Amino acid sequence: MKFMDRLPTVISCCFCCFLRAGTVMIAVFSFISGLILAPNVSHVKGFWSMDPVLSYYSAATEHTIQIILGAVSIMLCVVSVLLLIGAICNMPILILIYQWGAVVYSGTVFLLLFILAVLCFFVHRDCVIAGGALCGLMFCEVLVTVYFLIVSNSLRMSLKFLSSDEAIF
Repeated sequence: MKFMDRLPTVISCCFCCFLRAGTVMIAVFSFISGLILAPNVSHVKGFWSMDPVLSYYSAATEHTIQIILGAVSIMLCVVSVLLLIGAICNMPILILIYQWGAVVYSGTVFLLLFILAVLCFFVHRDCVIAGGALCGLMFCEVLVTVYFLIVSNSLRMSLKFLSSDEAIF
């Protein structure tokens, strides 16, 4: 728990919302993001199949990444609901669970996108633009996750401070 206590704090979300409202918006946004990527677990192919073009090794890797991405997206949905409950009901422990879940989700997605980018750059040499887009997506995903962690941590720290004996009323 000491690691999250060292994160910087903010006084509002997006320079305009209170922390609680911002944290609720983060929970809804995270839930919708997880919900969009959750169908990857079913391993359904899209409108086209790249299996004839890809080697078996690459196709198996990409299918495995798809299933793992779907599984961590379901985990993101679960911890987003916990964040929503924690923000509404003043439960800092649920906010902390979301924070660690978001770190696991972000780390896993970063690793999966990195593997896909390596495949794009070194195995499929004709999809360099897709590899560059994956690198940009990795960068944006890390920035958004760090900001979400900072905002949710600020609410958690303020709830923790208000429930302690150090608060002066």
